[in-house]
Amino acid sequence: MSGAPRRGPAAEALHFLRANLASGAATAVDWSVVTGLIWAGAHYLGAAASGAVAGAVTDFSLKRHWAFGREAKGPAHAEGLRYLAVAAASLGWNLAGSWLLVSVLGLPPVAGVIAASVAVGFAWNYPLHRLWVFPHAPGAGGPAGGAR
Repeated sequence: MSGAPRRGPAAEALHFLRANLASGAATAVDWSVVTGLIWAGAHYLGAAASGAVAGAVTDFSLKRHWAFGREAKGPAHAEGLRYLAVAAASLGWNLAGSWLLVSVLGLPPVAGVIAASVAVGFAWNYPLHRLWVFPHAPGAGGPAGGAR
């Protein structure tokens, strides 16, 4: 079965590495937008939202076609809708964390937004992207298909 997705710790480590490289590229886009907009005088929450949208487009594309794309893909619209749901919740987590770190705890805006995005990325985004947005191929032992 040469077309079957690879399984095991080594294959999962490769997914994790690729997903984090994709997230790193998306984060660079996100943080560049955030930093540029804040330096241009935008409110930090508006900058955080704009950066999140730019980063999400980058992240979805890289994860769908490269990080998790070695396994059989589901329909793009289904993955896109699941990604949108995770990204919308992620945006809420990022904005709440940014507000807490900047407005309540007094961190500088760029540092607060970046710190919030790191925490949300590891605790929320990766697990949901791996297990729900880009699940294993149906019939390959992963959580794809009807049970959600």
